Amino acid sequence: MKNPFIYSSLSLFIGLLLLSCDSTVSPTDKLSNAPTVSQLIINPQTFTFTPSDGFKDTTLTVLISATIENVDSETMPGFVIRDKNSSTLITNGDLLAQNQAGLFAIESEIETTTTAFNEYIVEVYAYNAAGGGNFFQTTISVEGFSNNPPEIIEVNNPEEVQRPESGSTSVSFTAKTTDIDGQTTIEGVFLRLISQVSGEVSGSPFQLFDDGSSQNDVAANDSVFTASFPVSSTNQLQTYDILYYAVDKGGLVSDTVKTTFSIRGN
Repeated sequence: MKNPFIYSSLSLFIGLLLLSCDSTVSPTDKLSNAPTVSQLIINPQTFTFTPSDGFKDTTLTVLISATIENVDSETMPGFVIRDKNSSTLITNGDLLAQNQAGLFAIESEIETTTTAFNEYIVEVYAYNAAGGGNFFQTTISVEGFSNNPPEIIEVNNPEEVQRPESGSTSVSFTAKTTDIDGQTTIEGVFLRLISQVSGEVSGSPFQLFDDGSSQNDVAANDSVFTASFPVSSTNQLQTYDILYYAVDKGGLVSDTVKTTFSIRGN
């Protein structure tokens, strides 16, 4: 069931120009007469949902407004909204000229849910028939709330490793983690490293990564989160309790999965 969240109208546009915006504009030739997007304002720029909004699909309505200089009859002003993570096109269209010269605006809609955590890139552009012009970018953030906690499906670490006689060796710990509300709702996956001799080690809990590079993670965005630790010739021979858990952006915590890991001598 759709429940539109309407936050603004075109009649409010003049007052919005007094607001500042944090955006990035492409280079443009100041000596030319090409159209130039000099200001972009999105209202609202952040949507925040709470449990009081309920678990449902919803439509976000945003006002996209821009100041464009050097506009003539051949100027083609428009906008594009894309998902920041996937670059998927959400919507696009033309900007409409307003009563005040150089002002262009449009209301656009984004379909989402109250449990979503998304960020969108909004790009406004203005080009003439000769290809001169520029574009201006900013973002829209959607901060939902959690419906389901993340789940640790599987963990993997060696039961024991032999302490090297010299140097060190790297040992990886992995946790396959999912969230029914979407992988982007996972705030982090962590492990606690607790010595059965001396207690929890300094720096615990440690974060695991799924970016294909950090901590020897093999592949990005495959739901397998990884942390790696060096075992050197100076490590004590002992056993550790390993406690894996995950937290989502709404603060919900998964069940804890426990394993052990031992450093053995020759």
